[in-house]
Amino acid sequence: MPEALPQTDNSVGIDLGIKTFATLSNGEKIDAPKPLKKRINK
Repeated sequence: MPEALPQTDNSVGIDLGIKTFATLSNGEKIDAPKPLKKRINK
């Protein structure tokens, strides 16, 4: 069984999108992962 995390009064909101994979409530943007085929140099 996983260890329980301590409870806090902090929270975060996450907005999933098309251009940006996710935008957190603190303004941090996480880019969408690119398919592996595009990263492999031929």
